[in-house]
Amino acid sequence: MNSSINFKHCLVVIVLFSYAQLSVAEEPFDTESEGKIQFIDNCSLCHGEDAKGNGVFAELLTVDTPDLTKLKKENGGYFPYKDVYLMIDGREEVLLHGPRYMPIWGDRFKLSTWAHVSDEHADTLVRGTIFELLIYLESIQED
Repeated sequence: MNSSINFKHCLVVIVLFSYAQLSVAEEPFDTESEGKIQFIDNCSLCHGEDAKGNGVFAELLTVDTPDLTKLKKENGGYFPYKDVYLMIDGREEVLLHGPRYMPIWGDRFKLSTWAHVSDEHADTLVRGTIFELLIYLESIQED
């Protein structure tokens, strides 16, 4: 009986090891690419696919759409993660930023994509999506 238990345990270990190897062999998750997909899908209409503020809706807006490739340059060589995060999320009012012209993406991401999960998990997924956008935006900064 012991040998059959050991065999079963060995078989389970082999199956789990094989599964782990398959998972490792898959393409690694690329946060920057995922962020670019999110940007094209959600931001490019106003900001343009090149993020320079020249999207097809930009001329319809009553305010200038900012060039998002200059955020680091305009902030003394520092990419303003927190400010950009808060601007994208939009669920927390930031009085120093003045009037809000952008959609509140935190609510939109939460309602449209993850309505089937709990609020706690939805907020985690929203933060992840915004983080992907931040990584992408930092990657396209120009000097």
